[in-house]
Amino acid sequence: MNLFLDASPLGIGLYHPQAKTGVSRVVEELVHGLWASDEVHLSLVAPTHAAETERYARLEFGAKGPQLANSIPDLRWAKLANTLLEPFEPTGSPSKVIRAGLEKWRGLTGLKPDLLPVASWATGSVYHSPFFRIPPEVAGAKHIRKVVTVHDLIPIQRPDWFRDGEQTVRQVIDALTPDTHVVCVSEATRTDFLNYTNFAPDHVTTIPLAASRELFYPVTNPDRIAEVQQRLGISGGGYILSLATFEPRKNLDHLIRSFARLVAERSIPDDFNLVLVGTKGWKFDQIIAELGRAEHLQSRVILTGFVADEDLAPLYSGALAFVFPSLYEGFGLPPLEAMQCGLPVITSNNSSLPEVVGDGAILVPPTDSDALCHALHTLINSSAVRTDLAQRALERAKLFSWQRFIREHVELYKNDY
Repeated sequence: MNLFLDASPLGIGLYHPQAKTGVSRVVEELVHGLWASDEVHLSLVAPTHAAETERYARLEFGAKGPQLANSIPDLRWAKLANTLLEPFEPTGSPSKVIRAGLEKWRGLTGLKPDLLPVASWATGSVYHSPFFRIPPEVAGAKHIRKVVTVHDLIPIQRPDWFRDGEQTVRQVIDALTPDTHVVCVSEATRTDFLNYTNFAPDHVTTIPLAASRELFYPVTNPDRIAEVQQRLGISGGGYILSLATFEPRKNLDHLIRSFARLVAERSIPDDFNLVLVGTKGWKFDQIIAELGRAEHLQSRVILTGFVADEDLAPLYSGALAFVFPSLYEGFGLPPLEAMQCGLPVITSNNSSLPEVVGDGAILVPPTDSDALCHALHTLINSSAVRTDLAQRALERAKLFSWQRFIREHVELYKNDY
């Protein structure tokens, strides 16, 4: 079976690692799993960022990895760009300067990103876009089977939580044709999608995500945990951890207020901290303003900024508990990652989160400060509750795997929907 997978999010992430999100993890697992499968012949495509995507594939898989099925002019441009960029680290200043110059030059030449002519693709080939919209030339090709992944409809449901330019989900939905099959990452997202679009239900399948076993596991080496904590500036007698982009939907200002309340009530140890991991998002100043309202709290709320993948398991494992008070999630990978590290979890009782954590976490209404404070107080002060919840978290996390994720995708591709 010929499968063309849009891997452009990985090309973008190669040069902007701090912008990588849960979607990047999903696409990466999909590429690796499908490349290892003997049931599909995988080619990558990049409707945008062809040079970046080609370089990602070469660095990740070598010369014998999946090939980029873009047009010949696009591939020649990618080869030229990567020849110039190869001596430099993707995230370094020289790469930024060279890429800016190349983009300007490309604009002057009028060369636009393009795929191989879809008319040459074998009948029954599958095109899967795991994030961006399906290009018009593919959408209109009747001999090609189309699959697109919808992670959530939050920008449509709550546009006030996003910048005005956040239109990816709407573009994906607007480009759908009736013969496209839609993959949703949770039942909650599937319900939202069907309610919004009235799409044929038998053309919408739920395939849940997972947390990487290689990245997220209980770390038992205290030296490794201490080294990561020291490097990130984490000190004190213990800490509650949260990981999210600093933006309104993640509800971190509510978490800070609730933690401040516990500190003011002196119901938690004096050397206990709150650690917030993540990059600055939209309305980051809302988080900073919340910290500014309580000067006595500033030394007890630690902002680490971006944390590399290899440091996440020690960071999770060193925490007393994980808190994820998001207002809405299409799936919610961080709670599952924390559970797989054996960490007690507190998260919201809305959207997809209950179906992810099951009975392996404490669920609270996302705007109820009393409930969140009570849950935090319980976990911080009761080792018995933490032990029980950690065991249930590990058991719950076993239900999700990337192997299952890949297997269900391959079965979907094979079905003559």
